[in-house]
Amino acid sequence: MTLSRRSRRRAATLLLALSAVIPLLTGASAGADRAEPTTDATCVLNSHGVFASAVAPGGVDLHLPNTLVLTGTLSCVDAAGTPSASGTFERVVTMPATECTGDEHGDTATTNVHWTDQTDSTFRFDKIDVVKVNGTASLVITGAVTADSARFADDTINAVGTGTGAGCGTPAGQTVVDSTIVLRLTH
Repeated sequence: MTLSRRSRRRAATLLLALSAVIPLLTGASAGADRAEPTTDATCVLNSHGVFASAVAPGGVDLHLPNTLVLTGTLSCVDAAGTPSASGTFERVVTMPATECTGDEHGDTATTNVHWTDQTDSTFRFDKIDVVKVNGTASLVITGAVTADSARFADDTINAVGTGTGAGCGTPAGQTVVDSTIVLRLTH
C-alpha cells in the first residue's frame, strides 16, 4: 500500500511533533545539548604529610594554626584506562586552625606536580571538605588545573579520597597523615 503525499506529510508532521514532546515528558529539554564533560584523565594521588605542630596533643582539641607539608606520587590513566602520566608532587598547606574533626582543611593551596617527562602542572583546589572520625578522614575536593600547566591545562578537578593519621587526642597528638585521592580531570 502506497501512502499519498498528504499522508506522508501528516506522518512527518506527527513524527516531528512527537520528537519535540518526548524530551519534555522525560524531563529533557528539546533541542538542548547537555554534553557531559570529557574525561582527560583519572589520577591516583598517594601522599604523606607531616604537621609542623602536633594536632590535639594531650587530648586538648584547640583550634590552632598549623602547616601541613605533603609529598607523594601521582599516576594517571586516560579515559580508556591506558597509563598516560605519572610523577611526584608537593603541597604546603597553611591552615588557620587544626582540630581532630578535620574541619581545618578549607585551604586553597596549590599542588605542584612534576611529571616524569620533566614538565610541570599546578593543581589548585578550590574547596576541600573533610570529615574525620577516629583518625580516618573522607575527602571531597573540587578545583582546576592552572592554564599554564604542561598537562591537563584548564581542566576541572573533582576528587574523592581518604586520609588516615593516628594520634589526635593522645599525649603526643597527631603528627602525620597519609592520603589516597582519586582525581577526575575533565574539560
